[in-house]
Amino acid sequence: MKKIRAKAGNNSFLKEYNKKIILDIIRINKAISRAEISHLSGLSATAVGGIAESLIQEGYIYEIGSGESSGGRKPVLLALKPMTFYSVGIDLDVDALNVLLMDITGDVIDKSIYRNISTSDWDKLSEVTLPLINTILNKNNVNLSNLLGLGISVPGFIDIEGKTVIMAPNLGWNYVDIVDVFQKNWDIPVYIENEAKCSAICENWIGQCTSDKDFVCINIKTGIGAGIFASGKLYRGAAGTAGEVGHIVVDEGGARCGCGNYGCLETVASTPSIINRCIKYVKQGVVSSLNQIEDIEKVTIDDIVKAAFHQDSFALNLLNESARYIGIAVSNIVNTLNPSKIVLGKDFCKYADVVMDVVEGVVKAKAIQYASASVDVVASNIGQDSSAMGAAIIPVKKLFGK
Repeated sequence: MKKIRAKAGNNSFLKEYNKKIILDIIRINKAISRAEISHLSGLSATAVGGIAESLIQEGYIYEIGSGESSGGRKPVLLALKPMTFYSVGIDLDVDALNVLLMDITGDVIDKSIYRNISTSDWDKLSEVTLPLINTILNKNNVNLSNLLGLGISVPGFIDIEGKTVIMAPNLGWNYVDIVDVFQKNWDIPVYIENEAKCSAICENWIGQCTSDKDFVCINIKTGIGAGIFASGKLYRGAAGTAGEVGHIVVDEGGARCGCGNYGCLETVASTPSIINRCIKYVKQGVVSSLNQIEDIEKVTIDDIVKAAFHQDSFALNLLNESARYIGIAVSNIVNTLNPSKIVLGKDFCKYADVVMDVVEGVVKAKAIQYASASVDVVASNIGQDSSAMGAAIIPVKKLFGK
């Protein structure tokens, strides 16, 4: 078990600090005795006992039974108390809104996905979003006094202070302040964050990177972006825009990207790019089971993935081609950042089983051997909800002093 040292002292700041330390020790260990908390924190048994009692009274933790005895009485184990304090996470996409409710244990209590919602006009979107949040809170009998905060995931650039969406090209937003709208309605903390960074927060808190200090989480969906952790902390860059891997040029003679460049990863590996190539070639008469779709203009990534899993060679080639480009970008990231893990998420999870060997093969061939030997390239086991969950985790993390 990892030791997390608390601080000695009697003033209120130190007491709150030590409460957060103890809460985090309980979170990490799931179920732990007061004696073990004392050992890991460096606090006296008396101090731990007093803080634990306070946390029980406040409803953050509870006694869940007895542990194994090493001689004498069996120790009473403490754990985070579920269904007591909550946060709400919202993930904005081009035509959908994902809203979920999470408790302090990291469990998703409820979620709703609203599709075919126009997200291009924030004023109109906010009128829809506010009632949706109220609905999920009322449905689960959550009082505002038990709500730790609201996190919002946006596919765009967030200012370094986390208050304004500087630009969200896929949403058509420029300099939009979305924090004030929510804080005018509820007196709770509100946080906004880039969607890929939210996914990285999620992977670090409850996903595949809880033990990794240097990792990259790449989301592949409408656009392609990454959240980067370096030395255990989210890396933002000088202007907060670090992680725009969708604009790594992987095809010099490729199509024009929305950023103005040519051959960016987004133009060949994002979900819309895969769908557009599918439509183009089916219209040209390619032999594929996808020809059976009545209106090929309405083909979805799920249709393509289903065909690939049924060994449709055209669908397989489409996904493998995108995977090769993803592998090139991943190779560049491996060479530049030398992470211990790279997690590929969102829509990629749908077809990871089909193409992961292609991605790994390209990385092995193109990345520096010494660096590639120390990196694991994996698909997220969380998938589509990672950004909404990461957004909900942001206010929860504050409770634990993170």
